[in-house]
Amino acid sequence: MADTSGAAGGTGDASRFAPGIQPAYGHAYPGNAPLPSGKATASMVLGILGLLLIPIVLPIIALCLGISARRMADRGEGGGRGQATAGMVMGIVGCVFAGTGFVMATVQAIWY
Repeated sequence: MADTSGAAGGTGDASRFAPGIQPAYGHAYPGNAPLPSGKATASMVLGILGLLLIPIVLPIIALCLGISARRMADRGEGGGRGQATAGMVMGIVGCVFAGTGFVMATVQAIWY
């Protein structure tokens, strides 16, 4: 886009022409997604740890944090909707595994 103002410095928005200049305060870079929230990251990490280490407590926490972070992302208060969804799914799977293990242990204790 050519500068048609006639002045040497131009009067247009300098951030369009000079890549090193940041946009004005209150304006975001175009096309950049918001950073993931801490809740979304914690949900995903606790979901992974819940599947591997502590299968009773951590999946429940991951599920709750995932739901909260996903609602925040849907309202536009932060990013990380994919991380929140991953934490929710791993939390659900971890709860199902823990419940299945509990039922199997109870049945085995009754039968033997």
